Amino acid sequence: MIEKTHWKKNNDSRYISGEDLMSRLKGLKPEMHVVIDRFEDAETFDQTTQSKSVKTGFFLKELNGESVYKPVLLNSTNAKFCVKEFGSDFMEDWLNKPLVVYAMPDKRHGFVARFKKYYPPSISDVNALTILNQSTSLIELQSNWSKLNKQEQALPTVMALKDKLKNSLA
Repeated sequence: MIEKTHWKKNNDSRYISGEDLMSRLKGLKPEMHVVIDRFEDAETFDQTTQSKSVKTGFFLKELNGESVYKPVLLNSTNAKFCVKEFGSDFMEDWLNKPLVVYAMPDKRHGFVARFKKYYPPSISDVNALTILNQSTSLIELQSNWSKLNKQEQALPTVMALKDKLKNSLA
């Protein structure tokens, strides 16, 4: 009879997994903007060799400065991302640089924790709302609307103000 291995035997709950991110466990979210605060060696269970091994654990902080309650293990996929993204093979050069940790669907494991590029918010509604609020007629509103770029026009607050002004100026 073939002895089977239950998945929980290989699961190490001391580290963030994609399943943790998806289940929103202790404040985790399916996609989080973070920095690598520090790294250190971490003992984990190697599924391939069925033995304990030492890996690197990344301790993360959200961009608001709040520490994430448990580390994520470095694997080759995430390491290749960091080398490409940060332009260095050395983990010390990866510290305090923003990235996104997210839950990626995986056929074998359900979800896995992965890194991807962080894009800072580049658009704000402040300028667009100021421009629209200067409108005193429907013609001015139309002119001011055309001054906004497509990203600004797509913001919900900007669209709501446009509709409100459209109704009040009519």
